[in-house]
Amino acid sequence: MSGTNLALSIRQPWAELILLGRKTLELRTWITDYRGPLWLHTGKAEDPELDRLFGLSDLPRGAFVGRFDLTDVAPLDPGRWERWRDQHRDSGPYIPGTFAWVIEGAERLPEPVPASGKLKVYEVDDDVVRTLRAALPARTG
Repeated sequence: MSGTNLALSIRQPWAELILLGRKTLELRTWITDYRGPLWLHTGKAEDPELDRLFGLSDLPRGAFVGRFDLTDVAPLDPGRWERWRDQHRDSGPYIPGTFAWVIEGAERLPEPVPASGKLKVYEVDDDVVRTLRAALPARTG
């Protein structure tokens, strides 16, 4: 898999919390060997109560909203869950068989780019990737 065209769909408000730097772990029940950049896509599902819990509203859905670097995937155990819980922003209990995807360097697109998402890590069409790259602000430093 080539990282330049890969994406992950994450429901709101979790995707927004990643872009705000308030969430640096994504929990999944599956792993990937891939490490590197991923386009961040938001699912269409809404959970107004969860949005309110984090003080968020009017979040984009069904669109690409940014990108981040996937730097590691680690299995969770009860101890690691307790140490890392705040990085995921979840107050729920430890769930066996869960993996923590470590997220760094999240950056937001200036405007959401509407598109359909898919499950797992998926390949994004070249035309869409060109649009996403053109929309990203130039990196400094």
